[in-house]
Amino acid sequence: MRSDISSHDLARVKQGMFLGLARQPLAVPDPLQALVSAAPREPSLTVLALAGQRQRFQRPAIERRADNTPEAARRLHQDPRPLLPEAARRILSRLANGVEKALADTVVCAAVRRVVRAGFRPHPFDLPRLIGHIRNDARCLGLAERAYLALAETDVTGKPDAPSLLHAEITAQNWTEFPKAHRVAFLRARRREDRAAALALLQSVFKSEPAAVRADLLAALDVGLGADDLPFLEGLAAERAESVRGIASRLTASVPGTSAYAVRLAEAARCFARNDSSVSTLLKRAGLTNPANVVFTPPKRANLMEQRAALAILFERFSVTEIAAAASLAVSDVIGALPADEETVLTTFSNRAVLDGDEETMVQLVMHRLSHSDGVRFSVGPVMAWLGENLTQPLSPESSNALLRSVAWQATLQRFKEATTPAAMRDDGTLVWTAAVLPAELLASFQELLAPLLATTTRSARDFAEFVRTLETT
Repeated sequence: MRSDISSHDLARVKQGMFLGLARQPLAVPDPLQALVSAAPREPSLTVLALAGQRQRFQRPAIERRADNTPEAARRLHQDPRPLLPEAARRILSRLANGVEKALADTVVCAAVRRVVRAGFRPHPFDLPRLIGHIRNDARCLGLAERAYLALAETDVTGKPDAPSLLHAEITAQNWTEFPKAHRVAFLRARRREDRAAALALLQSVFKSEPAAVRADLLAALDVGLGADDLPFLEGLAAERAESVRGIASRLTASVPGTSAYAVRLAEAARCFARNDSSVSTLLKRAGLTNPANVVFTPPKRANLMEQRAALAILFERFSVTEIAAAASLAVSDVIGALPADEETVLTTFSNRAVLDGDEETMVQLVMHRLSHSDGVRFSVGPVMAWLGENLTQPLSPESSNALLRSVAWQATLQRFKEATTPAAMRDDGTLVWTAAVLPAELLASFQELLAPLLATTTRSARDFAEFVRTLETT
């Protein structure tokens, strides 16, 4: 064959094979005419065999500059952040290799977020090990990590470098080129800074996005909802995608200032009230009731399932601050009045605190849960994991000491001391996530608390604590 088959001709051959030769006759490219006529078989089979061999040995085309270097590789090394110091790097590698498989993704992400907050970036040689854990967490991905993802994607698909992964940072000018998770996080952050500007950004691209992306971007408006969002939300009543219509409807019902919102808020606030009866006063003096003497009286339904469903609708999107203000109570009074098993309202308050970035309320809610848990029948691990995944800064020394002194945490420590089976000795996340939320100055005393436990129980927690201490001192 004197000349190579063009990509256009090859695409036409593939398209003909996919559609079926009965629908579209095979157009044999000129360079293959001689081979096809010389082969003692059906021409279409010869062309199929040649096209398959061509694709088998075809190498992916990578966009390169004159010096043969992929653009993504250049961008990876243009990240201005300094590399993670060698001492901390070794501990991070040990943590990633040793942490329980079920906890690996979330714990490694938490460690890399610490690296990012400290102003460093992981070493490029460590990215093959780390990227599988952090690729879905936008908070872990700086320019170097996104460029590495672009290189990895090129190797797998053969597509050229994705521009969305090669920007130094996400801005209002380039945000549409980033992956969906980055865009949603960026839009929520913009809503906290400038609600109107974020709404304008969304409106400018909304119609051009696929339904799945429109739904997730629209959900980002749940931060700072206001009456000026109503025209846009109400205009989506005729939206073709049911997922988008559903989100728009829920957001519309949650806009402050509307009559429906005011009625629902007043009803939710009436669930909390002071109890000034003489019996309650005696119980309060005996330390058997809420010190603020506030009781939670939810609306009654026929059964527990119906009551939980009613509470979910009633408290949807309300923050504990809004409820406290409407009930003329302190936030601590409202939280303290909630029973230990009232997961519906506690979850609603927790979700809203995350959306608002209200870390003080997050900590209060977690401490309330811990105060009502014995740490023996129920693991503290999930509560600590939720806190670690959503805090942007470590706990204050005061909150940290309260956590370590809590009955639930001390009971968990005792349970590990008394464990006699491998399953019971395994850290359920309580210890490693405690290390993840504590400030650096308390990690030495935390490690002392772990001293009586077996090394297999405390390995990941000790590694995380040592990693943070090394990182902070650097």
